[in-house]
Amino acid sequence: MIRSRTKLFVLAFVGAMIFSTRAELFVSGFNTNRVFRYDETNGSFIDIFIPNTNGLLNLPHCLAFGPDGNLYVASAGNDRVLRYNGTNGAFIDQFVTNASGGLDYPVSLIFRGDYLYVSSQLNDRVLRYNATNGAFVDTFVTNSAALDGPSDMVFGADGNLYIVGRFNNRVVRYNGANGAFMDIFATNNLVQPFGLRFGADGNLYVVSGNGNSVQRFDGTNGTFLNTFVTNGTGGLGFPIGVEIGPDGNFYVASFANNKVPRYSSTNGAYLGDFVSTNSGGLNGPNFMIFRPPTPPAFSPSLTIFLLDTNVFVAWTNLSGFRLQEATLLGSNSDWSSVGNSVVTTNDTNVVTLPLNLGGHFFRLIYP
Repeated sequence: MIRSRTKLFVLAFVGAMIFSTRAELFVSGFNTNRVFRYDETNGSFIDIFIPNTNGLLNLPHCLAFGPDGNLYVASAGNDRVLRYNGTNGAFIDQFVTNASGGLDYPVSLIFRGDYLYVSSQLNDRVLRYNATNGAFVDTFVTNSAALDGPSDMVFGADGNLYIVGRFNNRVVRYNGANGAFMDIFATNNLVQPFGLRFGADGNLYVVSGNGNSVQRFDGTNGTFLNTFVTNGTGGLGFPIGVEIGPDGNFYVASFANNKVPRYSSTNGAYLGDFVSTNSGGLNGPNFMIFRPPTPPAFSPSLTIFLLDTNVFVAWTNLSGFRLQEATLLGSNSDWSSVGNSVVTTNDTNVVTLPLNLGGHFFRLIYP
C-alpha cells in the first residue's frame, strides 16, 4: 500500500521483487522423456520430478513455471504443452493440445501478462495462448525469411522479443507489443545456436551448439563482444539451454556428455560441473529452469511522502528485504540500497532522502 501526499510526480514504488532462498534446478532429459530435479546449492540429484508414467511427454524442451505455480513443459515430439503439479510433478493436463493453432515442434515457453508465448520451430512462428486455459489466441510472430527454426526466446529490457534462429544462425528481434519484425540483432560466431539469456550486465549471451561455446553480444545494438565461454571449456559438448542461477553464474546444458557445467558470470571461467555426468540417469539434458521465487509469509507495507525538500520512506513488515532506490527506470536503472542493505526488523523504520530533480523510484528485493 502506498500513501502519497505530494503534488509533484516524482515518487513511484516499483514493487516487491521477491527472490526465494530455495530454487531447485529442473532439467529436461531429451533422450529419456523425463524431467530431473537437482539441489540448487550443490547440484546433487533429488529425484526424477516427472517420470512420465503416462507416456505423454515426448522430446521435452523448455520448462516454465506458470502463474499458478505449476510446471509447464514443451513436448516437441507430439506438438503439445503439458502441465504438471509444481510441487510433486503429478500430471495435470494437456494445457496446449496437439498442434493447437498450428503448433509444430514447440521449443520455448514464456508466460507474460495474459499470454503463454510458444516458439513453433518447424513452421517458423511464435504462437500465443491464453495463460489461464491454454486456448489458442493468435500467431504473434509470423513466418518470414528472417527467422528459420525459432528455438529459445526471451523478452529484453526494452520490452522486445529476441528469438534464436537455430537453422540460420542468428538472433532476431521483434516488437514486444505486436510481434512485428524489427531487425536481425546478432549473427557473429553462432553455429546451431539454441539458448539465450540477458546477463546482469545487460549483454546478451547466446549458446552456440555446434561451436561448443557461449557468445556475448552488446545488449543494446547486438555488436559482437567476445566468446564468453570458449570452445569446449569444461568439456562443454553440444550445449543447448542456458540459465542464470541464484548465484548469478551461468549454467549450461551440455547435451553430448549429459551434465550441467557452471561458468563465472564475470569472465566465463569454468567453475566445475554443477550436475555431474549422468547424475540420476540424466541423458540428453536440453533446457533448464530454477524454481522461481516464492514470497515470505508476511506482507510488506511501504509509505512514501514528500515534505518540503525531503522524501520520506517508511516501512513495516520488511524483515529480510532490501529496500532500493533509483532516479530512473529501464536498462540504465541506477538502483542503490536505501539505509541498511538488509532490513533486520519488522518495526516501523523511516529513511529521509534529499529530493533531486530526477525523481525517486523504490523497489523491494528479497532476500
